Amino acid sequence: MRGSTFRIIVVSLTLLLSLAGMALGQGPAPASSHEQAARELYRLLGGEKLAQAGAEAMMGVIRGNPDLAPYEDVFRAWYKKVFADGNLEPEMVKIYMGAFTEDELRQMTAFYRSPVGQKSLAKMPEVLKQGADVGIKLGQQHIGELQEMIEAAKKEREKNPSPNP
Repeated sequence: MRGSTFRIIVVSLTLLLSLAGMALGQGPAPASSHEQAARELYRLLGGEKLAQAGAEAMMGVIRGNPDLAPYEDVFRAWYKKVFADGNLEPEMVKIYMGAFTEDELRQMTAFYRSPVGQKSLAKMPEVLKQGADVGIKLGQQHIGELQEMIEAAKKEREKNPSPNP
């Protein structure tokens, strides 16, 4: 289970950093007003701060795993290296543009510039960290159930192999 735990943590860390939108690069000049609105929101959301909070939450998972704890520095160096090239911002801008119209992006930007929006941005890293801590705690409380379910599924699949892996 050690290898799968490692893979889960790497995938989770990658997903968490992507969702948080680590804004390390500036990217090219916007080609359209829609792209400009997406880039403005992306930067306003403070992707780097959210990504760092998410990464720190994942570091808590790593620190809590005796097999991975000695490698916290490696995980930290890895995620910094992966996102250092600045390719995330343009990709996140494309995602924003695909998910929201220009008008919706501008409305969200207006909200995040309001006092309540600013408060939500200020509080969100800690809220996400606390939420991750709750998720970790609940997951740890039920890890035995997960292991039993995996073992049962493994036995079932060995008895009835699926034609599509």
